[in-house]
Amino acid sequence: MMRTQAKVVRWMAALSLASAVVPAAGQDWLSEEGTSRTVVSESGVEIGDPPSPERFADGGEEIVSAPSPLAGAASSTGTAVVEEEGAWGFGDMTGWVADACRYPRDQGPFQQPGLLQVLHDAKCATWTFRGEALLLWRNAPQGLPLYSDLNATTPNGFGATAFDAAQMESTPAAGPRFSIFRTDDCGNAWEYTWFNAANFRSQEATLPTVNGYGMTPPGIFGNLYQPIDTVTSDLSASIWSFELNRWSRWRPNIALLHGYRMLGWGETLSLVDHYQLDPANPAPDFGQDIFGSRTYNSLYGYQIGTDIRLWDRGGWIRIDSILKGGAYYNNAVQSSSYTYQTGPDTFQTAAVRAAGGAASFVGEVGLTGTIPLGQNIALRVGYLGLWLQGLAQPTNQLRGQTITAGGIGTPTTATLNTVGSTVVQGVTLGLEGRW
Repeated sequence: MMRTQAKVVRWMAALSLASAVVPAAGQDWLSEEGTSRTVVSESGVEIGDPPSPERFADGGEEIVSAPSPLAGAASSTGTAVVEEEGAWGFGDMTGWVADACRYPRDQGPFQQPGLLQVLHDAKCATWTFRGEALLLWRNAPQGLPLYSDLNATTPNGFGATAFDAAQMESTPAAGPRFSIFRTDDCGNAWEYTWFNAANFRSQEATLPTVNGYGMTPPGIFGNLYQPIDTVTSDLSASIWSFELNRWSRWRPNIALLHGYRMLGWGETLSLVDHYQLDPANPAPDFGQDIFGSRTYNSLYGYQIGTDIRLWDRGGWIRIDSILKGGAYYNNAVQSSSYTYQTGPDTFQTAAVRAAGGAASFVGEVGLTGTIPLGQNIALRVGYLGLWLQGLAQPTNQLRGQTITAGGIGTPTTATLNTVGSTVVQGVTLGLEGRW
């Protein structure tokens, strides 16, 4: 009997000692993990099952055959050392799911950490938002001789090319890009990305030379005129894209992706030549021809790709690369016009329009360096390159259809050429936030 009473007394002493080291309200015991966890709650202290008398020997030392309900290692006198995991007790969590992240269970929605605490203290991100500025260049159109030099003639009556479509080099275009990622604890994610860039602009002109130029055969829209004094061009373009992708983690540093993408590419060209209405009376009678063409490509398709982490040693920068490509249906349309001068101050215009479908391809490459600025925000600097194939472009519509002046002919032929291509590339700069 006395032996039993002694055991009870020792058990009560051990329980009193345990209660002395229990933190204030807001801490939960993890008996299965052997550590303590802070519970962001005002509902009181949550304590696991008390130690049974059988867990202590006559000398008061804890028997280590089973994990102690008190966090930490027990001393020889039965005093438990509590290990703290941090202000919010998230430890080495890898996601917001309770099993994966050891997020506090059995708490109502109003007892979870507040939004500001999550943004400040969360170690693993469920949502990722990226906002970036794009500065892009596009290559010149495919080469197409349009006007030739008449001063150094060849046997066919035309000299070297004086103006070619490949001379229309554009200035850079700027625009925004926004991305939202929803990631689960396995590293899989949904991605929503939209960007827009405008205005690629090219303005070119030949040196003014009286009767110095002529249209290179077979001419423009079926017109073959000479002589001409000068030629000017104005070409503009814009691009936009929206994509919805599913990312699947294949390796720790490799993700595969596939999804739906829409992309729009539009161009507008104005080509003007100036000539003398009466070559025998040079000034002040001048005329001009205005050739205009506008194309728009609406691409819809499916793409696949991969994202590879090239460098990440846990330091100040990580480097990622991305490669995507897909087949697209191109709903292309072109409208072309020819405005010609019939008198000193009078003009007439003839126009045609054509539309149709075509198969296109879009490929994308990217290289991005991410520099952490804080626990949940980072700076992103990178390269973006796009290759678009199977496009309707204005310079490719200048031949193959007929738009002539009234009295000489009528707009009899409208065609759609979709063999064009372009490369868009540039730099990106922005921020990434995770919560």
